[in-house]
Amino acid sequence: MADLDVERIAAAALAVADERGARGFTMRAVAEALGVSPMSLYHHVADKAALAALVVDAAMSERPLPAPTGDWREDMWQLARWTREMTLAHPVVGHLRNQHKVWTQSMLGVSERWVSLWQQTGLPLELAVRAAVTSSLAVLGAVDEEARLAHMDVPDDSLLNWMPNARLLLTTRHNPAANFELLVRSVIDGLHARLAEEDARAARAPKRARR
Repeated sequence: MADLDVERIAAAALAVADERGARGFTMRAVAEALGVSPMSLYHHVADKAALAALVVDAAMSERPLPAPTGDWREDMWQLARWTREMTLAHPVVGHLRNQHKVWTQSMLGVSERWVSLWQQTGLPLELAVRAAVTSSLAVLGAVDEEARLAHMDVPDDSLLNWMPNARLLLTTRHNPAANFELLVRSVIDGLHARLAEEDARAARAPKRARR
């Protein structure tokens, strides 16, 4: 195919990954989707990890990052919501990212923005970075778990008969988007409050006399 290029390969690879999952994501499958030989792909991508990186960037580029509002709390929430929407649209991307240990400029750009938002909170740099790391673990963990549970069946009654609280947890109808917003905003507010208090205590603590 004369017009084969990185953009076409990325789009086909993302479609193959969505349809076949991480196990079915191969150079051969992508080549077949494009109507070319697997060797043709190697003129554009070095290996399967490089192909996975194209898939990650293709999924992330489908939705533009939310525009800054000037309110760091709101901007964090909007970025977290963007992450959830992207992940739920393409759950396989997380598997490929982890399996192939992918880092791309798009991924790092989101991380850069997340840390920058925490730096706008007034926390000292060390605490802002700590908050960024902790909150990103919470956000990404929640999104990955939601994507995983969406494809799992509820346990049958033989397992739930003697576990009423587990039954409530697994069978109660709820609004996943609303629950995610509650989680994200609570994590942001709670981390900021606790770390700001920690910083204030450190400032009040008596300093050791210099020898």
